[in-house]
Amino acid sequence: MALAFIPEEKRLDFLGKIDAYLDPRKDKRGKPKNQPLIDSIAEIRLADIRSFWTDDPATFPANPDQAVWWELWLKKDQSSKPAETVAQELAQRLEARLGNASLSFFDSYVILINTSAQKLSQAPELIGSLEELRRAKETPTVLIESSTADQAQWAEELIARLTVAPNVQTAVAILDSGINYNHPLLSPACNTAFSESWLPGWPHFDAPTGQFNDHGSRQAGLALYGDLYSAQLSTGPVEVAHILESGRILPPLGANDPELYGAITVGTAYKLETARPDLKRTYSLAVTASLPSAEGGLPSSWSAEIDQFTFGLEDELQRLFVVSAGNNRAISPTLDIWDQAHNAQIEDPAQAWNVITVGAYTEKTTNDDATFQGWSPFSMAGDIAPATRSSLSWRWANQAPYKPEIVMEGGNRLLSPDHDEITTADVVSLLTTSGRTTGQLFETTADTSAACAQTAHIAATLMSEYPSYWPETIRGLLVHSAEWTSRMWERFGLLNRQHSAKRSKEIMLRTVGYGVPDTARARYSASHLLTLIAQNSLQPFTKAPNKPASDDPTLHEMHLHQLPWPLASLRALPPELEVKLKVTLSYFIEPNPGRRGYRQRYSYQSHALRFDVIRPGQSLQNFRALINGRVEVDDYTGPEGDNDGWHLGPQLRKRGCLHSDTWIGTAADLADMHTIAVYPVGGWWKFRTAQNRWQKSVRYSLIVSIDVPDEDIDIYSEVETRVAIPIII
Repeated sequence: MALAFIPEEKRLDFLGKIDAYLDPRKDKRGKPKNQPLIDSIAEIRLADIRSFWTDDPATFPANPDQAVWWELWLKKDQSSKPAETVAQELAQRLEARLGNASLSFFDSYVILINTSAQKLSQAPELIGSLEELRRAKETPTVLIESSTADQAQWAEELIARLTVAPNVQTAVAILDSGINYNHPLLSPACNTAFSESWLPGWPHFDAPTGQFNDHGSRQAGLALYGDLYSAQLSTGPVEVAHILESGRILPPLGANDPELYGAITVGTAYKLETARPDLKRTYSLAVTASLPSAEGGLPSSWSAEIDQFTFGLEDELQRLFVVSAGNNRAISPTLDIWDQAHNAQIEDPAQAWNVITVGAYTEKTTNDDATFQGWSPFSMAGDIAPATRSSLSWRWANQAPYKPEIVMEGGNRLLSPDHDEITTADVVSLLTTSGRTTGQLFETTADTSAACAQTAHIAATLMSEYPSYWPETIRGLLVHSAEWTSRMWERFGLLNRQHSAKRSKEIMLRTVGYGVPDTARARYSASHLLTLIAQNSLQPFTKAPNKPASDDPTLHEMHLHQLPWPLASLRALPPELEVKLKVTLSYFIEPNPGRRGYRQRYSYQSHALRFDVIRPGQSLQNFRALINGRVEVDDYTGPEGDNDGWHLGPQLRKRGCLHSDTWIGTAADLADMHTIAVYPVGGWWKFRTAQNRWQKSVRYSLIVSIDVPDEDIDIYSEVETRVAIPIII
């Protein structure tokens, strides 16, 4: 769809193009005049206010007479009135309220205005100036600034609608400063029995006197409810399918010895597991520290301890860990937020391989706080949050995983009118629970801590809905469902003007990872968007019985997954229709306990796995020969078929132990891509044979989805029938 503005004086010109197309006397070379333009038009409709709406269509205000906050994106057109003048005249004529901030960038000018859809639709001065229309994000200011009595009533109203699922088998375990489980909004899901401390003498949480640290309680509100503000303002039932566990790892006074960070983190987690061994957990860790080495990205004792714990070497129990990327505590008002993020290295232990590292982005650009008149949001909607960190400046980047893997809402900052000061503000932060039992029950939080807690909420929701999914699978689904925002794609386009495509993709991956997870995509398939999941294990290495003991093991197994593609549906699609294939491979590694040799390619991870997809036009025999050098194919001269269409490609997607890539092409080509190989390529198990690690099998999760843009096409039903028959691996 295209939205076109035709000035009054040009409307006859546009109609003239249509008349010329219809007039056979003006044909050229047997073709109508203006054919490329007119043949591309299926329908013409007069634009209305909805035509400019770029948010989810379902979120357009249902009541046309209800006054709401809107984001108006106006053109900066020097040949007409300035956008600021258009905004002021519009507000005056509609008797509407302008927001306290405006945002100017590129060729657009964004303002906030409070009015109704009906009034906006009758504003002729918008014609020719309006680019986009969005719903301004709600702010938590009203709740935060309400009286203590009102806050208590808000909490009581939510509790009345709250249901905690019976016989809960899933938890978010927050390793932090402790959770005040007496808070009315937290007590239904947490209590003293669900709380542990590293040292027995530490209280489970701080009293709101003296040195009061309620960071853990602020994490808890988001980990339990997700978007607490939406839950609070909704009118329907609120269902929670997991409980909260509190593991206090921060002392009431002072600080821990850095050498004990790993032991304290894992030791406290073991205490929680000992008390409730059958519970499925998502560990949430939003406590980070500066990297111990100047060579960023190198494993530390803390990150290696977490990698060891999540791998489950001691007890064969794999765990899911969500870790915040850490916050940039020196934000400058004069530097671009991307430059600042690139100079701010992800903190320890977020470089751990087996964890999900979470950075922050933001959609919060509404400023309706009168105390910040004229202050603007520092980050644009859909861009990275001001305090997030990246792994771009890691000197160990050639060996290190892409971090963060995903980004979640982390709030924004406000920039002063003279652009020389930045401040935190409730209006661009996230609503959550405080660490108090009475009085100020609601607080705000932001940055990567908030992003980490929300990710833990999604992970626990997936665990409760799909109890058979491994931690590797939940981790893979979070990445598999993630997409870059439109603003991130704009950033990628700008990077492509300055760098090679490969370098631009690396910058994106080390700044925003794979993007923002989509909870609905992670939880469910749809008729036109199908997700397949395989959980399996293979033995990466082997050693022939007649080989000397000093010989290194060799590569052993690979798996070929035959995909149950809906061939009839795919072949019925128009040949020009593009479809999307996404593949994600997730597995855990055992870390190398010593740092010696880290500069080598496979010196930290015990093993490495890769995936590859058969190409359109490639035979299965040729595909196997491409993957496996020991397959004897006399006439093999190289891979058949075309490997174009992948966003990253095999070289870029090989970092770390979580690999994801997207292919876009025709449905006919996708029908040929019916086999995926999962195979090992190396690891220290292959070179350090003293403990016979090479004999071990390893688990992996393979997630595959196809997305057809036409929602009327049902690929789900056909595949559902096909997978009823066991699939050969």
